[in-house]
Amino acid sequence: MSFFTGDQEGVLYTLLRDHPQYADVIGFLRGPLEHFLRERVAPRAAANDRDEVFDVANFRALGELGFLSLSYPEKYGGLGVPFPFYCAGLESVAKADAGFTLGVAIHGTASDGIFRFASDALKDRYLADCISGRRIAAFALTETTSGSDARRMRTRVEWDARAGQYVINGGKYWITNALDAEVFFLLALGNDDKVSAFAVEKGWKGTFTQSKIADKMGVRGSNTAELVFEDYRVPKENLIGELGKGFGYAMQMLAGGRTTIAAWSTGIAQGAYEKFLKYAGERELFGKKLRELDNTGRELSEMQIGIQAGRMMGYTSAFWKSEGKDITKSAAMAKVAATDHAVHVAERAIELCGGYGYVQDSGIERHLRDALLGRIGEGANEVLKVVVIARALLAEFDADPVTRTW
Repeated sequence: MSFFTGDQEGVLYTLLRDHPQYADVIGFLRGPLEHFLRERVAPRAAANDRDEVFDVANFRALGELGFLSLSYPEKYGGLGVPFPFYCAGLESVAKADAGFTLGVAIHGTASDGIFRFASDALKDRYLADCISGRRIAAFALTETTSGSDARRMRTRVEWDARAGQYVINGGKYWITNALDAEVFFLLALGNDDKVSAFAVEKGWKGTFTQSKIADKMGVRGSNTAELVFEDYRVPKENLIGELGKGFGYAMQMLAGGRTTIAAWSTGIAQGAYEKFLKYAGERELFGKKLRELDNTGRELSEMQIGIQAGRMMGYTSAFWKSEGKDITKSAAMAKVAATDHAVHVAERAIELCGGYGYVQDSGIERHLRDALLGRIGEGANEVLKVVVIARALLAEFDADPVTRTW
């Protein structure tokens, strides 16, 4: 099967068939991107997972191919097409190598923050390089004591009036791309206990250290690190947006990030499904091919029902993002549905393949290890269900309540 499937095109057709660039982008997803994934990304996935290597060369090449810039305006070197096209491509890349794709997705979240909230001067300085793949970006939000509860961050920023610079002290943890990144979208807490955002580079005055977090269970094809800042000086012009507004920016970025994680998880689930389907056509059991057993048919059906649902929810959330709508609820729901189902599909594929599914040669066990991260990253599923989605549902009801039953 192709990395870009007919089912993906079906959802894009439903949402965007009237877009003037529809045929061109579908041609890109079916042609150049498909070839790139088949020839360069998929063949390296197992080795990159084993060696914990983020494939920087493939990242640069993906940028040169034009994938990273799909949804950005032409003035920055992009195509300016709606976000679902990018999410569909990201799903395909994730099916080929989810670890590598996590780095791509987080780079996209950081780039999106610069595009949406930074000054024109900062956009001119960073955005074209980021969306062309010449620079790698990281989103530096999480800390050891503030994951889902981002307001508890301890990284501090102070204003040095004499030098006309901001001074950062503190640390960030679990930061994807942090070893290779050249641009960091960094959040820090001011003396007024409000969060501000900064575009940070390496090599400025002060201390900025990066320490690899090794031996991860999954997504080993991405790099993850701890960042420590000691009296690290940031130029005044590298403040992103307005002072004290960074938390709001981060929450909007996370909503977009949850949409991409939904697509990422759907790619993982599709990959595990296809590998199980291949094995089911080869394995004989009780005188029949595994695929001919009634139970297998039920399992395949349940796998695809959930995959299709997650895909539709994720691409629809991406569509509303392109339309400028609030996607807090839709992104969170898509992320929870797609990540939970990816774990389910990978688990069932391993169990149904028996011992073969449990060994690395099958490629399925890697899908499960990668899928588990989806439930945690970009907002833990438990928090999204208890806080984000629940609040959105109650707010909707309060705005348009049921006043009588029928």
